[in-house]
Amino acid sequence: MIGAATHKLGRTPLILTGAAVFVVTLIASAPASLISAFIDFERSRIAYAEARGTIWKGEFIRTSIAGASLGEVSFELSPLSLLRLAPAVSFAAEGGAVRGQGSLSAGAGRFAVTGINADIDLGAVAPQGVLGQPAQGVARLSIDEVVFTTARGCRTASGGLWTDVLDAPAKRYNLPALPLAGGVSCHDGDLVIALAGENDRAGADITLRIDRTLAYEITATARASEEDIASALRVFGFEDDNGALTYGSAGVFRGAGS
Repeated sequence: MIGAATHKLGRTPLILTGAAVFVVTLIASAPASLISAFIDFERSRIAYAEARGTIWKGEFIRTSIAGASLGEVSFELSPLSLLRLAPAVSFAAEGGAVRGQGSLSAGAGRFAVTGINADIDLGAVAPQGVLGQPAQGVARLSIDEVVFTTARGCRTASGGLWTDVLDAPAKRYNLPALPLAGGVSCHDGDLVIALAGENDRAGADITLRIDRTLAYEITATARASEEDIASALRVFGFEDDNGALTYGSAGVFRGAGS
């Protein structure tokens, strides 16, 4: 009896090792489609035709957010990030309205994006248009880092942006091209995105502020050297303010496409 018990005890480590290997293999080979058990894609207005690979490294085919195509989105989840309880994912998108790559992580009321380099087709993602006509042009993002917490809002932000979204409206009023450039920063817990541009006949500044509740404010300031341009801006809701024209709006981001 003692010999039999000793034999069983001797097999216990082998059984535990085998069980551990089985569990690790099962997790490592879990299909990418299993991600839908942790993320409410429908609520986020995210759709895809097919998921390939595993939850650690895979690809979503014909992906879209709020109807805007992202094409093929590949991703890789860092196993070590799970030990820190802050899952980190690197991703790349190609073949759609957004083309680029970067990384994001989230956990314990903290959200961060790093190394975002992307080109965005504004006509595909902003169909509501700009100044009375469908949006045209691109936006180029080069974001080094943005760290946002639910408790204190924006903690750190750096990087640049560029867009030619105002070139088409400028052309409509026989103005030279008016590209906008700027960057991201934190101010009193708000994430601030500021863009500015100028040509020899007009200038524009656009500022977007987002607080920790995801409430936002957009302020646009235009400077026009000709009255017919100023009159056209007033039609679109701009108001005179100390020699310039300003326009503001506010709301709350509630998810993709809001």
